[in-house]
Amino acid sequence: LDLPSASRLQMNKTLFPDDNTVGRAPAGKRTAVYLGIDIGSTTTKYALMTENREIIHKSYVHTQGKPIEVTQKLLNTIVEALGNKIEIKGVATTGSGRNVVGDFLNADLIIDEITAHARGAVEIDPDIDTIFEIGGQDSKYVSIAHTHPLDFDMNKVCAAGTGSFLHELSNKYGINIVGEFQEVALSSERPVKLAERCTVFMESDLVSYHQKGLPKKDLIAGLCYAIVYNYLNRVVGKRKIGQRVMFLGGPSLNKAVVAAFEDVLGRGLLVPKHREVLGAFGAAISLQEKMAAENKTGSVFRGLESAIQDRMDFSEKICQADPACHNQCKLKIYDFDGRKSVWGGECGRYEVFRASGRKGQNLFEMREEIWSAYMLGVSEELKDEPILEVEGRPTVGMQRSLYTIQTGVLWAHFFDRLGYRVVLTPPTSNRISSSGIEVMIAETCYPIKVSHGHVKELAGKTKYLFLPAIVNMPTPEEADMGFFCPLVQGNTYMVRTALGLEKNNLISPVIHLKHDLPTLSVELEEQIGKKLGLSRAQIRDALEHATERQAQFNEELHRRGREILDSHDPERPLVIVTGRPYNLYDERLNLRLGRNLAKIGMTALPMDFIDLSSVDLSDFPNMYWGLGAEILRAARFTRSHPYTFGLHLTNFSCGADSFLEHFYKFIMEDKPYLILELDEHSAVAGMMTRLEAFRNVIENAMQKGRAMQILRREISN
Repeated sequence: LDLPSASRLQMNKTLFPDDNTVGRAPAGKRTAVYLGIDIGSTTTKYALMTENREIIHKSYVHTQGKPIEVTQKLLNTIVEALGNKIEIKGVATTGSGRNVVGDFLNADLIIDEITAHARGAVEIDPDIDTIFEIGGQDSKYVSIAHTHPLDFDMNKVCAAGTGSFLHELSNKYGINIVGEFQEVALSSERPVKLAERCTVFMESDLVSYHQKGLPKKDLIAGLCYAIVYNYLNRVVGKRKIGQRVMFLGGPSLNKAVVAAFEDVLGRGLLVPKHREVLGAFGAAISLQEKMAAENKTGSVFRGLESAIQDRMDFSEKICQADPACHNQCKLKIYDFDGRKSVWGGECGRYEVFRASGRKGQNLFEMREEIWSAYMLGVSEELKDEPILEVEGRPTVGMQRSLYTIQTGVLWAHFFDRLGYRVVLTPPTSNRISSSGIEVMIAETCYPIKVSHGHVKELAGKTKYLFLPAIVNMPTPEEADMGFFCPLVQGNTYMVRTALGLEKNNLISPVIHLKHDLPTLSVELEEQIGKKLGLSRAQIRDALEHATERQAQFNEELHRRGREILDSHDPERPLVIVTGRPYNLYDERLNLRLGRNLAKIGMTALPMDFIDLSSVDLSDFPNMYWGLGAEILRAARFTRSHPYTFGLHLTNFSCGADSFLEHFYKFIMEDKPYLILELDEHSAVAGMMTRLEAFRNVIENAMQKGRAMQILRREISN
């Protein structure tokens, strides 16, 4: 077959250690050790480290979706292998299951895996500047400067090119991932070129070529190249790749994958001993340093026998911590040696997190309070029963999602002026989310699915249902196009079809908010005037009043934002959070981002608090999206201040943001930023990993900035 092929896999520049065994525990007296445990999505591993930072025991097993049970087995392995030969000085946990297992063990340190891997790698080679790590379902890139992480990124929702995908395909072709896989791949003389962007396309190519009779060895070798290109394109992107690159994670044990990286990069990689447990090793080192810095000698670890023997008995109850919450989360309450531990809940309220220092301010909460104040007296919240009239006013139902989060003040005051009362759905709950997903007739981004749930909640419960097709938004510059996403524009048509809504009580005008008031008044009067018995003058009057209230709301946010910026200590970082309002201000969609940032000591300012109208965006003359332009203006504002750092919140399947993210990265240049991509499957634990690592990167960047300022002063003097 005449198919595009790559060069043969050969490892010429990388020193690959064949001996990956650990040292022995010293004979005689008990050895003091630190235990680091890395609980990943697919594998769990531990490293026992001496005071001299030598690994004397390790293990690497599959998590099997049971992190606690697997940890208990690993602890039993330690007892059976070493018994009374060791004295555990402290325990640290890392990885995606760090909080669960850390709580179970009462660990001395719970640390994110990016920081842990970086610390372990630097211990082995202080001169490394880049870390590639491919795990079971997460892939990570870390840039190191002066032994500290200065930038990082992780794969988003897609798990293409990760260890679990490699394992799955090797099983499908009857190849043992340990040993046999690399032998088969290295024996190929013509590795086939596969699609590297998506697992579906990779697998499709493999099946197609296999059916055409291509040798299995060429397919497996091609898969190694595809995984490398996938990692470099989707995780690293245009970020800097240094001169000393260390490759970690399970696939780094595979010579064929290492050879593929070497061929693509044109240089050798560092693949140290014990790389499969380097996260656990780094966690143990971090704990040792922490205890030394705090002058601590005792551990709070519950002990090996107590942890091994725990049968995980629990009681259950429904969470009632927040009377306003409708999620009805089922909680499991455990008793770990007399220590109460609560697990469960969608909001992350019960997530175990140990932070030092003061909490940050939750400015998302402030935005919600201001919004609620402007909606007070002109809106009601929907309860279980229909609300067809309030104080003699016919009701108009509005979904608390999509455009309402941005323009709700405008429409609530518009209808109030006309003698109606707006009825809003309650904040997004699990039930609303699930009901929206169930009625979808096409695959979309998560906010659109949530919107369907809100409209389903309203259907038949108010006199009228307001489902406009809002085409665009007001813009700072006349040349700006200001369009909304087509799914937001067409939301009314999608939900009407999905839910089979009757047109009789629908108010569904096509609206161009970029129009001036007279034109907008005419547009609305032509579409809703006859139905509601309203004159153009009445609509014009209501629009003028509502527009003024919306402007006052925006100005209130900007005033508060100026106060926050003026009073902010420039020695402390401030995170500017960008995104579409229906993502930023819905706690189900943002996984309580403001609260979780505050929990780890970071203050985050949502972009609505900043007046961005004067920020120049003339170098993006064809920016089609109104919110896209606002996001890029916020990015430029963030880039221009030394103490501000960017966090962009987006969704899996967001077509507009798939382009916008490249522009965002272009504006931010080498300044640390974080892009969070969430959907209905996202969990708080995965987000916290990224937030904790981002906080550490910001702290390192601030320290570097201070050092540069001192150096400049010394040079000038």
